[in-house]
Amino acid sequence: MFSMIKRPHLKIQSRGLIVLGTLASIFLISLLYSWFVLHQVSERIDQLKSNQPTVFYGVFPALKRGDVFSVTQLETFLTDVGFRKSRAVDGLPEREFAWEASPTSSRSLLIHRPLFDGVGRKLEQLKVRISFFEKEFGTLEVDNLYRIDSGEPVSELDFPPRSISSFYAGRVRTQSPIALSDIPTSMRYAAMAIEDVHFLEHPGVSFRSIMRALIQDIRAGKFVQGGSTITQQLMKNLFFTREKSIFRKVQEALYAIVAEMKYSKEAILEAYLNEVYLGQWSTHEIHGVQEGARFYFNQAASDLSLNQSATLAAIIQLPNAHDPHRAPERVLKRRNLVLKKMLDAGFILQGEYDESLKEPLGVVPPERNLEDIGYFMDLVFMDLPTDIKARLSSESLTVYTTLNPFLQSAASKGLKSNLERLTKGYASIKKKDEKGTRLQSALIAIDVVNCNVLALQGGSGYRQTQFNRVLTGKRQPGSLFKPFVFLSAFEKATFEAPFTGETKLDGSPFEWIYDKQTWKPGNYEEDSPTEVTAAEALQKSINIPTARLAQAVGLAPIQENIKKSGIRSAIPLFPSISLGSAEVSPLELAESYTTLANLGQGCRLRPVSQVFDGNGNMVFDFPFGKEPRLNPEATYKTVELLKGVFSQGTAQSAQGYGLDLEGFAGKTGTTNDFKDAWFVGFSSEILALIWVGYDDTEKVGLTGAAAALPLWVDFMKDARPFYQKKDFSRP
Repeated sequence: MFSMIKRPHLKIQSRGLIVLGTLASIFLISLLYSWFVLHQVSERIDQLKSNQPTVFYGVFPALKRGDVFSVTQLETFLTDVGFRKSRAVDGLPEREFAWEASPTSSRSLLIHRPLFDGVGRKLEQLKVRISFFEKEFGTLEVDNLYRIDSGEPVSELDFPPRSISSFYAGRVRTQSPIALSDIPTSMRYAAMAIEDVHFLEHPGVSFRSIMRALIQDIRAGKFVQGGSTITQQLMKNLFFTREKSIFRKVQEALYAIVAEMKYSKEAILEAYLNEVYLGQWSTHEIHGVQEGARFYFNQAASDLSLNQSATLAAIIQLPNAHDPHRAPERVLKRRNLVLKKMLDAGFILQGEYDESLKEPLGVVPPERNLEDIGYFMDLVFMDLPTDIKARLSSESLTVYTTLNPFLQSAASKGLKSNLERLTKGYASIKKKDEKGTRLQSALIAIDVVNCNVLALQGGSGYRQTQFNRVLTGKRQPGSLFKPFVFLSAFEKATFEAPFTGETKLDGSPFEWIYDKQTWKPGNYEEDSPTEVTAAEALQKSINIPTARLAQAVGLAPIQENIKKSGIRSAIPLFPSISLGSAEVSPLELAESYTTLANLGQGCRLRPVSQVFDGNGNMVFDFPFGKEPRLNPEATYKTVELLKGVFSQGTAQSAQGYGLDLEGFAGKTGTTNDFKDAWFVGFSSEILALIWVGYDDTEKVGLTGAAAALPLWVDFMKDARPFYQKKDFSRP
């Protein structure tokens, strides 16, 4: 009886213990999970503050006396450097330039260079006045440069280098976190106005926004409106996929509440503006307003105007759909919405709103933001030493490359324009294009004196095709190998058996028997003369007399000179190598012709100059030096013949493009059945090599003069300010 009375109390006690145990377990699990979330959030946000990327810089050439620009070229160059054109001459702000008269009658230009305190490079803040001589065709030649503060002459004006890529958190990614104090108020307010106007009021989750979004979603029967706060968006960007689900939303909200418990609103907004996704730069994602400002406006985030801040905020919602380059009208409409929301929230005044509505988007063209920089970066990563590449994932290095960003832009724009010209202008190419077979092209430009790679375009566009034809696209060079036949002949010549440009060569058809085989070279033109001078044979690229000369000289010295010039691919000892039958890459050919331009002095082409660690210590200095590779006298004589390619040879048409070709040599190249088209032109200072063709077995059907030379001319017009028309000096 007693036991029967006590038994219910025991049941109640055990149930209570189970409930208490369950509650304690739930509390403990929640506590542990909250601690886990807090640890994750703290680690990622602190990582955003502490992690700094390895930054790759392109270096602009200094402005100096004797440089010749058109007004448009000079203004574009300064814009590429990061300067803005100003109308205010007095009190000229940093990073701005202003003409002291109208551009058509200009005599002087003011430039206010900012301080650059980069690792390994220091530039003082400086205001400079530049005076010009007016020359023909509306060009300006730099006369003198003076400091405005003291009137002292400046020998040359160096510019801050330009960030061209970055390696962040172990991968190539365009992200450079900065402090909130370096982000203008206009950018902070723009983001809050369009994404989370009550950001400063809620605890990480806005229940008002959630209810509004829920009603919209129920009406639509699907997810149509997010309701996420800036804090939730940050958590999603840091930890979750873009999949839309209730469970992910709950996780996102929990993470947001935990984040707001530990971090201030300022810290969260800083992390958000450094992490937010703002579109694609080539094949890389753009994260953070610092890189967004550089990509869309070519300037630092700290210099963003109200209009530019509103434009970046307009991109946040749908970065790919709101690409200002592809959908400018859509982005302009949303930018105006951002401005209206900023006005309604009291973030800006009516006058600021009215003025900003009148401004265009002002984004830089795609080629000027270096969206094809991936081709050049392929070469950088290929040439960086293994130990330096290993440090990219764990350290913040500063890498100074040899790239001239102005010329890289010119290469990208010019190559695409040339492909468009060929596709529209030739029915056979257009027909193939309509069937999906795209014509391709490649360009590489070299600073001959220092063997620096100035620009590299490995295809029609890096976002469309990452195959780098400059580095790995091996093709037959065709007539580009012919100069080595003539160089070998000059080298072999003696007093008793001289060889000059006036030496007569037999141009009649013949058969070359070798190794129990027969080779019969032919000319592209059926009515070719049966006797020509050596100069005519090379300048007009006539096959048969060149092949006869190769037979007389011998294949071994020709093969040896080709290899010594910088060609590393296998060159078989066949007669057809005299007409360019071996397959080589454009990079190899560029080095080979750089050896010719340096009159026999060879050097390894370099895309990088120096690398510094986070403490400012130089950890890599790209070895540079020239070595004797080819006979200097024979090389000089060959180059002198190649100068005639422009005056009376296959590149004669270049004279009609308004380009001063004094001191330039060149060579067209066309392979069998017109499959590949080449042109390389060079002076003692600069070289550019062009290839045009298909990746498969399709034929271009055009000569190097028709397909490649026009691109070379356009590029060299843009390059004109950076060389001084120095002729080759005889050894």
